[in-house]
Amino acid sequence: MKKKLFLALLSAILIFPIVSAHSQQKDKDDDDDDDRPVFRPPSLKPGEKPADFDFSCPYRKGYQHPAKFSGFTVQLLPGTKAPAERCRATIASAKGTVTTAAADWALTVDKISGADVNGDGQADLVIDAYSGGERCCFTYTIVGLGTAPKVIRKIESRSALIFEKQTDGSVLIHGPDSTLDYFLVPHPMAVVPQVFMKMHGDNLENVSSQFQAQYDRLIEEAREQLTSADLEKFRQSRYNDKMFTDQLPTMRRVLTIVVNYLYSGREEQAWKALEELWPASDQGRVKGLILERRGRGLLKQINGANAIAASDGA
Repeated sequence: MKKKLFLALLSAILIFPIVSAHSQQKDKDDDDDDDRPVFRPPSLKPGEKPADFDFSCPYRKGYQHPAKFSGFTVQLLPGTKAPAERCRATIASAKGTVTTAAADWALTVDKISGADVNGDGQADLVIDAYSGGERCCFTYTIVGLGTAPKVIRKIESRSALIFEKQTDGSVLIHGPDSTLDYFLVPHPMAVVPQVFMKMHGDNLENVSSQFQAQYDRLIEEAREQLTSADLEKFRQSRYNDKMFTDQLPTMRRVLTIVVNYLYSGREEQAWKALEELWPASDQGRVKGLILERRGRGLLKQINGANAIAASDGA
């Protein structure tokens, strides 16, 4: 009996350090997991500023100073305590009639204001708004300054857009289609294509096909980084095995090629590249996912001749 008790105690003494070390290692692994960055959509607290855009109200001192465009006076003013009305933009005519053009968490008068944004020969006003993260995310209100101010169009985007005057006098609107963020690859590796647009009257049109050179630079860079060995390994992989997590750089490069062909108006080349570079057993799934994301992103607001049809890519 004493011998059995001695053996049990000896076993406990020998096993405890192993169990303890395993527990410590597990705790260390858990700590490492906790240290990994967690990426979330942007959401601001009162007083915080959006990182990728500079807004006047309520951050900039003197934001209430009025500005004049084509006989109208534009002013940013404090709104209510409601997040969606913390700032408001008013337009006053020469006769004193005041109209509220926009209201949101944060506002600024875009630098393009005073230019002819929609090509109707009259000056326009553009109010940039940010929701603060409660809703997502940026809203651009385009106001025509004719005989009376009139909202022509509102454009919503998950990322900041740029209004840029071209040499021919037209105004280019461009920015990333962030609906492809957090798509197939981790956020830091996300393939987020640019979209180029123009206003014609109250229509927003996709003119990305006119800027293929900018997409081609990204396509060429991705092709140069693809090695035959990496591509062959990727082509022979199956999504159900490791979900391609062991080949993220290769997957990102292939996705860069496909997506930039698609967004630059070369759909046939996009699907040809997908067929040549992506694992055959997974092509249908990925094509459907890309089309679904594109269909509910920035291009969803496009209308006119270049609109995305419901059956696009079918």
